[in-house]
Amino acid sequence: MSKGSFTVLTQNAWGGAPFWAKRRQLLARLLSELRPDIVGLQEIHASNVSGEGNQAAELASLAGGYEAIFAPGRVEPSGHCEGVALLVRAGARVVEQSVVPLSRDEGDSLDGPYPRVVLRAAVGLPETDAVVDVMVTHLSLSKRARLRTVPEICGLVASPVASDGCSVVMGDLNATPEDPSLATFGAAGWVDAWQELHGEARGGTWPAGVPFRRIDYVFAQLRAGWRVASCERAPVAGSDHVGLVVRMARS
Repeated sequence: MSKGSFTVLTQNAWGGAPFWAKRRQLLARLLSELRPDIVGLQEIHASNVSGEGNQAAELASLAGGYEAIFAPGRVEPSGHCEGVALLVRAGARVVEQSVVPLSRDEGDSLDGPYPRVVLRAAVGLPETDAVVDVMVTHLSLSKRARLRTVPEICGLVASPVASDGCSVVMGDLNATPEDPSLATFGAAGWVDAWQELHGEARGGTWPAGVPFRRIDYVFAQLRAGWRVASCERAPVAGSDHVGLVVRMARS
């Protein structure tokens, strides 16, 4: 990583699908090759709400050089759960972290049974002399729920310790670019990293075999001279989603 820049990767790990032992090797290899500073993961499974046996920790161990932070969302009666996670590279410093639950509508069959959360961390990156505010989430399949919860995310105030960095929201948002919920990000001053550099180019991320829908995103709120320097789809690796890798740099 060059001074004055950092890289994030968002990747839906498809953690509940078969052949995890084989697929995690492919995902870990992707991390080893790209070496992003911060990774946002979705559909991460764990044995219980404390994160025991969570798949993010497995990926961190296989790739080497990462700390894993897991946040449970949906919890089954057995205690098994699915959630989101952040991987932070060795040498970076997690200054603050929190889990923010998003509201849900019990009467919405696509939303009520599936709790969604935002995992937040303020991460100090020594090479940039900055602290960046990072959020990872996995939004509902319900259009009504997305319309309600995206403003909730936009309303989250950046950590005061991240005033010299920028804020990043990443994840599987289950919405294509024309979805009205995503317009809320733009209205609140967030930049769609893909659109910033590629305009209306399709940039599909799902399904990985023939990615015709763009539903995985990195949004950035730029401060203190930060800009989106690059944004590319990651190589397909062990998931039904194509990851998105974004480099942020100081102007």
